[in-house]
Amino acid sequence: MKNQLKSILLLAVLLFPSLSLATPGILKMFLAKYPTSEGSQLASCRTCHLPVVENCLNSYAIALKENGLDFSFIEKIDSDGDTASNIDEINAKQLPGSQAQADEVFVFTNRIGPITFNHEKHSLSPPYLSEGKCNNCHNEDGFPRRFDNNMTWQPIAHPLCKGCHNESGSPNAPKRCFECHDKSKRE
Repeated sequence: MKNQLKSILLLAVLLFPSLSLATPGILKMFLAKYPTSEGSQLASCRTCHLPVVENCLNSYAIALKENGLDFSFIEKIDSDGDTASNIDEINAKQLPGSQAQADEVFVFTNRIGPITFNHEKHSLSPPYLSEGKCNNCHNEDGFPRRFDNNMTWQPIAHPLCKGCHNESGSPNAPKRCFECHDKSKRE
């Protein structure tokens, strides 16, 4: 049954390359192949999607896609270049597509105080509004897909971030300047 599902999925990808590969089915295939990963950080979207390298995929997912979704075929390679093979990282419950083994955190520096932004939580965790959809924040009018601290983010961040914080309805969503900006670390 697993091989039949894998064949059908592979055929669909080959016949319709524009189909998105981000499906719960691929995560289910990963967990079927590596059942000890269940309940770990590997049982999430970040295994294939963070940090994004190309088309919402990280280096592990790109290798997987390029090799016909054959997990075994890419086990011995080191997708993220951290000197550990994919299978060694999977066995250690580490992320084969990311050198970061904890949440991706970016620090946006600015004159009124840096903002520490947890990309992982904002992109994958409830109650955040992005729901794993990169285009909610990364689009023509939003953030580029690569972090560059040499850019001025305020014209993008203020309307986008404040809009989400207000729309979320969460009492924990920051709504005042110094709930995001750390004024103790002003430049």
